[in-house]
Amino acid sequence: MTLNPGSLSLPSVHYTKPEVVSEILEFSKNRWVATYYADGSFRRYVDDSSPLTLKNQEGFERVKAFKGVDLRTVYASAKVYRKITIREDLYDDYNIVACTPSWDVDNVFSDWRVTIEVAGVIVDFLRDMGVKESLYVKWSGEGCHIHVHERALSREISSKFNPFDVAYAVVEYVILKASPLLTELMSRSQNLRVENLIDPQRVFTCPLSLHRALDVVCVCIAPSDLRNFKLNWINPATFKHYYAWKTFKEGELDQLAEKALTVVGPYPVRKRRIRKHPPLDKQILDTLKRLEKF
Repeated sequence: MTLNPGSLSLPSVHYTKPEVVSEILEFSKNRWVATYYADGSFRRYVDDSSPLTLKNQEGFERVKAFKGVDLRTVYASAKVYRKITIREDLYDDYNIVACTPSWDVDNVFSDWRVTIEVAGVIVDFLRDMGVKESLYVKWSGEGCHIHVHERALSREISSKFNPFDVAYAVVEYVILKASPLLTELMSRSQNLRVENLIDPQRVFTCPLSLHRALDVVCVCIAPSDLRNFKLNWINPATFKHYYAWKTFKEGELDQLAEKALTVVGPYPVRKRRIRKHPPLDKQILDTLKRLEKF
């Protein structure tokens, strides 16, 4: 987008678009929100120290008006909560109703084609594992995220296992199983990283939010359209966005979730364990041996 001198800034124009606000509110529903502003400030709590949330248009307008500087980026947590009223709600395992499995593909902007190839590898693996209708990809800044809709996990499995542990295990399992193909792609792009960033306070850029530094839009991409992706899709003036990222099929993540938990286990919170961990090389070998069974 080209702005004339003296005209409104890009963020002030972008965040007046109804479709932009609607998508941000939809993704933020029942999640812990974080906002980043043009002056470099980062906000995760409201004035009374309660967690920041977004529930409606009025709430979004208040977030925009905060500090009197441009809102650049809106983030929302991987976790979905039953309620978010006080800080303690964020650390109550029983308050987590769902969690979005997410793979982070980080790279330099110039190697965007390799980034898309990596996303394709992960998407293809997930499809082979039966996760087909609950997938979407988000381009964010210089890389992308692959997400599985959190409601692809059935209520039965969600009641048996902590959804946060499920998300962590699924992401880790897929990276381990797809590592031969991912390693080959990494050899072509030295800055490429594929990471499991699922941790207790992880947030991801909301769909149609602006990037914090680059003048690009975080668009969702349909898995079937991934290999057609072009950079003009993330242009704020002409963005192309997959609005059906909300689509899911309940239960289609169940089989992969149980397999991943068997192989990887839950999120490794150190304070839960007193025993000494074996050396890293032994952990890797043990994991690879377990993977051979699946």
